[in-house]
Amino acid sequence: MCRDSWISEKGVTMTTDKYSMLFHAPNMLNNPNIPWEVTVEGDTIIARWKWMDAVWFAPNEITDDVKRYSFAVTLSDKGTYKELDSTEEKSRSVTMGDGKIGFGTSQDMFKGKKTQKSFEFGIGRDNDTGKIGFIAFKYDTTQVKDQIRGYLDANGWKKAGLFG
Repeated sequence: MCRDSWISEKGVTMTTDKYSMLFHAPNMLNNPNIPWEVTVEGDTIIARWKWMDAVWFAPNEITDDVKRYSFAVTLSDKGTYKELDSTEEKSRSVTMGDGKIGFGTSQDMFKGKKTQKSFEFGIGRDNDTGKIGFIAFKYDTTQVKDQIRGYLDANGWKKAGLFG
């Protein structure tokens, strides 16, 4: 981890500077063994995870689902950070029954504070791998948060308080 410290004008030992943290974040946090990708946009470290992209098959229905999660951490000039979770879910379906065919779409978006775990399985097609048959998807937002928080904490950064 980056451990550049300096003494502030007030004589207090400070954390790794913001620009060094932002510069090193993708190299320190991206790993081929994790399913999300970390990028930097301005003063913000963002982890994006498309954790589900599948077509599900049921006796009278076919559903196409895409679910994404992102965790954004914005660094201040004071050695603190603020967090924001975002989720996006899109679904399209075709249903058949009683001699009728129906089409539907839905979209759900959320921004705020959220901790979530999910496990979904069934018969379908994983659009990322091409696998057809029994498929399963799982995600846990704490995995993403712990990785980024660990990077920041190891370099002396603190989560901002309610008004910070």
